[in-house]
This record gives sequence, structure tokens and C-alpha cells, in this order.
Amino acid sequence: MRITISIVVRLLTGVLFVGSVTGCDMFGRQAKPIAASAETPTSTQEASTAKPLEGADAEAEEKEKQAEEDAKDARKLAKFGRDLDVARQKVIQARMAREHAEAQHAVTVAQAEQELELETQRLRTFTERSVPNRIEWSRLALVRAEDRVKENGEELKQLEMMYAEEDFADQTKEIVLERGRRRLERSQRDLELRREDFAILTEKTIPMETAEHELKVEQNTKGLEKARRDAEAATIEKKIGLMSGAAEVARLEAELEAHREKMEKTRRDREKKAKEQEAKKAGEKKNEKE
Repeated sequence: MRITISIVVRLLTGVLFVGSVTGCDMFGRQAKPIAASAETPTSTQEASTAKPLEGADAEAEEKEKQAEEDAKDARKLAKFGRDLDVARQKVIQARMAREHAEAQHAVTVAQAEQELELETQRLRTFTERSVPNRIEWSRLALVRAEDRVKENGEELKQLEMMYAEEDFADQTKEIVLERGRRRLERSQRDLELRREDFAILTEKTIPMETAEHELKVEQNTKGLEKARRDAEAATIEKKIGLMSGAAEVARLEAELEAHREKMEKTRRDREKKAKEQEAKKAGEKKNEKE
């Protein structure tokens, strides 16, 4: 009897053990889908959350990059504006410098022309009036000196003849005759000096003075030519400077306009890209709803 009871107890214990093992296995099998089903929404939610975060970061980075480009373009545009203002002021300065140089050189050329005209008139007056008059005055003085020599010689002869015929005291006679001889000698010496003066005047003085006047005319002529060349060279130089300044202004204006067009194109491209992104997002939302 005791043996039968123990056998029954063992059989019941084995049945209970097998049932518990089977139940645990089934519970494990059922738990795995539950865990999988519990894990799947979380991972999907995290993925869906990560994706917008990554898009937001990219969008923020793109906006920051665009802001840097806009700031750089604005600085470049401001620099173009400043350079253009400076270039325009330089053009005004170059124009004023050219006008000042033209006025100054006009005065210099006019002064050189006047000096040349004066020297030409001096030379003409010297050669046409002064030289003939001085020669004639010197010749007239020479003729007068010759006349005085002749007259003094004739007077001395008359005195000698007179004193030879009449009986005068020897002392008085010698005094009168000696006076006549001295007068004749002085007139002869005067005649010699005047002849030397006339020769010096005609052979040395007048040619030298004529050469000096001609040299001054030549110098003034060269001075006038130089003044005209300097004026022309300065005018060309100032004109080139003005043209260079105008070309620089035109270049800066073109670069400024090109930079503005570039900025405008960038703005349009950004607007176009933004519209395309909005359209793309709207399509994705529509697909998700469907």
C-alpha cells in the first residue's frame, strides 16, 4: 500500500514538472513577440525623431553659411562703394589739376611770347635806329675833328705868315705861335682818338651788341618753344591721368554692378531652392498621410 502511494506521488510530481517546463517555454515564446512589439515602436520613434534633428542641423548650418556669404558680399559691396567714391574724387582732382596746369602753362607761354616780342623789337630798334644814329654821330664828330685840325693848321700858317711880315717882339710872337701849335696838336690828337673810337664802334662794339641782342632773341625763341612743349606734354600727361581715372571709375562701376547682379542671382537661387524644399516636404507629408 505504501509502495503504491509513493509511486503515485512520483508520477504526479513528474507531471507537474513537465507542465511547468512547458508553460515556461510557451511563456517565453509569447514574451519574445511582446518584447519585439514593445521595442519596435520605440526604435521607430527614435528614428523618426533623429531624422528631423539631422535635417534641422543641416538647415541651421546652411543658414549660417548663407549668413556668412551675405556678410562677405556686403563687405565687398561696401568696399566697391568706397573705392568707387575715391576713384571719382581722383577724377575730379585730375580734372582740376589739368585745368590748373593748362591755365598756368598758358600764362607761361604768353609771358614767353611777350618776352620774345620785346627782344625782337629791341633788336629791330637797335639795328634800324640805334646803330645808324650812333655811327652817324661818331662820323660827324670825326668830321668835326678833321675840320678843327684843318682850321687850326690854317690859323697857324696865317699866324706864321703874319708874324713873318710884321715886326713884333720875339716873345709875343713865340707865345702866339706856340698857342697855335698846341691847339693844332690837341685837335690832331682829338682826331686820332675819334678815328679809333669810330673804328671800335663799327668793328667791335656794334657787332658785339648786335650779337647780344640776337642771342637774347634766340634764347627767348627757344624758351618759347620749350614753354609750348612743356605745356603740350603737361596737357597730355594730365589728359592721360584723367583718362586713367575715368577708366578706373568705369571698371569699379562695372565690378560693383556685377557684384550686385551676383548677389541678386544668389537671392533668386535661394528662393528657388527654398520653394523646391517646401514642395518636397509637402509631398513627403502627403505620402505619409496616404
